[in-house]
Amino acid sequence: MDALIRVIAKILVPLFFFGMAGAGVVVVISFIEDLRELFGGEE
Repeated sequence: MDALIRVIAKILVPLFFFGMAGAGVVVVISFIEDLRELFGGEE
């Protein structure tokens, strides 16, 4: 059972960090779009 938990942890930890990085990219893109809308001209 301990070996199974270690294998699952080795898979899930990188996936967690990739998910966090993806969420960070979405936050940055949303922030840039909001600034563009706030300070941009009327189109």
